[in-house]
Amino acid sequence: MSIFNNFSANHLPQRGLKRNQESSFRRWVVELDEAKQHLRIAHNDDDNYITNIIQAAQLTAEYQCNVDFTVCSWYFTCDLWQQTISIPYSQVDRITRIEYFNDASPSVFTVLNPTQWYLDAGSTPARITMTDPWDYPSLRNGTGNIRVSFLTQDIDLTFNQVAKQAVLIMLTDMYENRQSVIVGRIASTIPRTAQFLLDTIKVQTL
Repeated sequence: MSIFNNFSANHLPQRGLKRNQESSFRRWVVELDEAKQHLRIAHNDDDNYITNIIQAAQLTAEYQCNVDFTVCSWYFTCDLWQQTISIPYSQVDRITRIEYFNDASPSVFTVLNPTQWYLDAGSTPARITMTDPWDYPSLRNGTGNIRVSFLTQDIDLTFNQVAKQAVLIMLTDMYENRQSVIVGRIASTIPRTAQFLLDTIKVQTL
């Protein structure tokens, strides 16, 4: 029997997703030395600041694209089983764990056996269904009963080059313009080059 139908990101806060902060998979597409070369900086005085804005630029770009530029660990929660779980994100590599609070007294946070469910990573969005003849287990009364953890994929080489260039442009803007308003200069519009680049790799989700 299938698991979870009529499930959407509207059931979940913040796209239904949270990054696993303890993830050891997270990498950054721009290295510190690459950023300094792009900024034409030879000194080490701003290394910590530049490292921070590299990460801020990539996280912002990934949010705009709905794509992780490198492998990242995520999880989302929901309240009830329905027919099909739609994962509210793109480029799912694999499910690492599905956990739930069972209806025991007291309730126990239990791992769903991987042989009982199947990941359809080829669909967009990716979906999880139960395999025959398994049915979904009973849950406790309450909210946040189910937690699904998964890993995203590395983007391919072509996308990687676009992503890297967009991050370099964004971090340059952050480095050279450290506040929202600059007093004493004539205002002019800067072409949204980074946005144009990101639009080419953006993944639309419903």
